[in-house]
Amino acid sequence: MKKLIMLLLLGSFAGYSQEVSLSGKVQDGSHQAVPFADAVLLQAKDSVSYKQTQTDESGEFRFRGITKGEYLLQMKMMGFEEYYKTISIQKDTDLGILSLKEISNNLDGVTVTSKKPIVKRLTDRLEFAVENSSLSSNNAWEILSKTPSVTTSATGAISIRGSQSILVTINDKKVYLSGDELKQFLESTSGEEVKSIEVITNPPAKYEAQGSAVLNIKLKKNLSLGYKGSVNSAYVQSIYPKGVVSTNQFYKGEKLSLAGRYSFGSGVYVNEGTDVAHYLKDDGAIDSRWESIMRRKSKSLQQHSYRLQASYEIDSLNTISAGGTGLMTPKQVGDFTVPTFIYDGNGALDSLYITQNNRRTPLKNNAYNVSFDHLFSEKEKVSVTADYTKYWRQERQDITSAFSLPEESPYRITRFISDNVQDIQLFSAQTDYSNEKNGVLEAGLKFGNVKAQSNLDYKDEVNGDFVNNPNRTSLFLYDESIMAGYTSYSKEFGKWSLKAGLRGEYTSLKGNSVTTAEINEQHYFKLFPTFYGLYKPSEGHEIGISYGKRITRPQYSRLNPFRSYYNSYSYFTGDPKLLPTISHNLNLLYTLKNKYNFDLFYRLEKDPSMEISYQDYETNMLVYHFTNIKKDFAFGLEFNTNLTLYDFWESGIQTGLSYVEDSFQGRDGNLYKNGKPTYNTSISNRFVLSKKKELTAELNFQYNSSSVQGTFVFSETSNLSASIRKKIWKSNGEVYAILSDIYRGEKEKVVTDYANQYNYFKSYGDTQSFRIGFRYNFGNQNLVNKKKEGQTEEQGRL
Repeated sequence: MKKLIMLLLLGSFAGYSQEVSLSGKVQDGSHQAVPFADAVLLQAKDSVSYKQTQTDESGEFRFRGITKGEYLLQMKMMGFEEYYKTISIQKDTDLGILSLKEISNNLDGVTVTSKKPIVKRLTDRLEFAVENSSLSSNNAWEILSKTPSVTTSATGAISIRGSQSILVTINDKKVYLSGDELKQFLESTSGEEVKSIEVITNPPAKYEAQGSAVLNIKLKKNLSLGYKGSVNSAYVQSIYPKGVVSTNQFYKGEKLSLAGRYSFGSGVYVNEGTDVAHYLKDDGAIDSRWESIMRRKSKSLQQHSYRLQASYEIDSLNTISAGGTGLMTPKQVGDFTVPTFIYDGNGALDSLYITQNNRRTPLKNNAYNVSFDHLFSEKEKVSVTADYTKYWRQERQDITSAFSLPEESPYRITRFISDNVQDIQLFSAQTDYSNEKNGVLEAGLKFGNVKAQSNLDYKDEVNGDFVNNPNRTSLFLYDESIMAGYTSYSKEFGKWSLKAGLRGEYTSLKGNSVTTAEINEQHYFKLFPTFYGLYKPSEGHEIGISYGKRITRPQYSRLNPFRSYYNSYSYFTGDPKLLPTISHNLNLLYTLKNKYNFDLFYRLEKDPSMEISYQDYETNMLVYHFTNIKKDFAFGLEFNTNLTLYDFWESGIQTGLSYVEDSFQGRDGNLYKNGKPTYNTSISNRFVLSKKKELTAELNFQYNSSSVQGTFVFSETSNLSASIRKKIWKSNGEVYAILSDIYRGEKEKVVTDYANQYNYFKSYGDTQSFRIGFRYNFGNQNLVNKKKEGQTEEQGRL
């Protein structure tokens, strides 16, 4: 037996000793690196694909775990002729420089490159590559709405597989924006800047454990020497007009690289809705019905957003970068008039009150970053980054309610003023190390700190004077520190690609409700394992599995226990004792012919936190409470593909069928379950309407069936949109028109119905719109890298 075991071990080692590597670097005729080219290694005897990879941003590629033998190397890249090379691989081989020949496809002296977006299955994520694709003329938000597995709403909500617990990053940097703020920022980001969008349902250990999934928006890097830029403008007509203008600038020198974007927007936004609450008798009959008719009109007259980035190459081994992003809306005002009708059990009008709400909600959100990268060798590096974010938001409300009987003058008028200021400062520092000499080893450490202050000043009008109300005034302080470390390792073994990682995070937090002297402290350490496996049994088939454990910590504003009133009978409140949500995600994946992607998934969340609504029968208050529910689980199947149906017609299709169920404790103390099957589909059609590809059009449709979240049941929604685009001025300019939500299918009804709780609201977010826009590119849009290739003294010593 021992001899047999030794023979097996020796055989295994002998098998691995036959595995070697193949590497090289791809350039064009001007000695410029060709990034993101497809490299395919074919078996020479039958031309069957053996391994596939892609060049990195330096044009370099590497195959690992190759069995010695005869092969055919194929290189493919849009705009270049296919390259083939026969290779006999008997040891680790470096092919050096491979040159691709560009395809001449000039229109009046201007090179036109446009390809279809590509969905790529990677070991730990799904990549939606849109660089230079037919989607590049969309803005970043529109591209996001067409990304597989991603669902967006008119209010700025983003969900993946029904979960809104998502960490959004740009170039792997966390974005401290939410909802409408993030939507505004991405709408002002040109699709020409977007390289790809990565959907990471089981994020690897390198990413912080926050959020059930990560959505990483990768922006392009300017790799060529020279300067180029663009200006953009758009006019949007919905119920009221809106407009935006922006400019993008890029410069790359021998050492210094600069990139910048600035956008200015202005407009009037409307949200229409109806709130209804039924108060029931013990026998279930209606005792009274409260109905509020809302038309919230907000003016955002100054929307400033920017992104600046500078990078300086000290030498070939050391690079330092710094930059910042920001969103500032100093003049956001809203004037809402909301009548509330109160009917008795027979449906007769009993009384009513009218609420006048004047709001001022200025916002400042600025984030700054600095990083340093050092190369120990071609495949080994360390990065040190630091980030600082300052978020400031004010919500000042002046609310007047006039109470009356039917057809009579008001018999009572109340008025109060609330002023809520949130001031949040975030700092983080992180060190990351990677080594790709034998597999890919990654490790890192991170420290993060949050200091948040929420100050609510509440005053009632008494005899014409405003008097402070101590029962509704609050000061909430929050301090959180997180220390984290991670390590992961990935390697290819023949037809297998494996990756495993472990992240540990220690969290220390303190929430202090100063007004009530209520203090909540939590200290906990948790481990977050991840695992990924991808198996390629034969050409055109990929089978994968992944598992990840995640945590979702509550937003800082959700921890404030004090009440933010919408009117005299409705308010929002947080919970200082919110628990973090722990989620487990398991995926089974299958890809056919690098085109058809199938995902079978299961998700379990313990103590998920979300907003629920309930009626307080003693006070007739409708309360929106952000709190923990018991658990959430979901399972389902997703499918997506991008097809070229004809030379002029591309179609991106994604669809999903799942079951979602939430368990929560009702106001009566009993445990309730809210679950149902859900279905969603999205079809994005892109058409080329001229031989020179200067005239294009899109027709897109999205449908979401009824779904659940906590106590809520959401109605079905759909959206049909169309657009047309025309390139002008030798393709340096573009004009376009977009018609969104053509038949107002984004109207939604959200119902709470259990025990003696029955309320619902209907909403429409002004999504039907007509947009016309213009874009002009200037500078050298076809930059050539004239930098000579050569080794520095430091590189020669590697």
